[in-house]
Amino acid sequence: MISWCRPPAMRPIANDRLNVLLKYTYLDDMYGQRVDGSDQLGPRQRSHVLSVDATYDMTQKWTLGAKLGVRLGESAPTSTAAFAKNDASLMVLNARYHLTHQWDLLVEGRALNARQAGFSEMGVVGSAYRHFGQNLMLGVGYNFGQFSDDLTDLTQDDQGVLINLIAKF
Repeated sequence: MISWCRPPAMRPIANDRLNVLLKYTYLDDMYGQRVDGSDQLGPRQRSHVLSVDATYDMTQKWTLGAKLGVRLGESAPTSTAAFAKNDASLMVLNARYHLTHQWDLLVEGRALNARQAGFSEMGVVGSAYRHFGQNLMLGVGYNFGQFSDDLTDLTQDDQGVLINLIAKF
């Protein structure tokens, strides 16, 4: 008989200092995403995106994180243009400081390399997060770069204030 009332028996690990998330996305967007501040449609794309995101609790106060991602795909700037290869890679490093049990500060450095487009960019994000219980965090911050950490986002219009809601189950 298996008892579901004994959580330690159902946990696969003794602690959760290291967390790793592997993500695969296939996007077939034949309409094109909207460009912020405009009714105009942006680039169309067909992409395979693979990323790995890891965080490690160094101490009770400090958490370090990293994300590596790659996009293999093709895009077209308009609905009438032909598709062209549009691969990219992303590297993110971040540090989170736990002020109290309710507040966190995060600083994040990002590097984007778009091979066929022929450019590389760097960016920095700073955020403050407020915890609401064990399962909810609300963050407000600022992206000093032009790009997001979403490799399916082909528009370079992401500089500015951000709001991030995180729920854990």
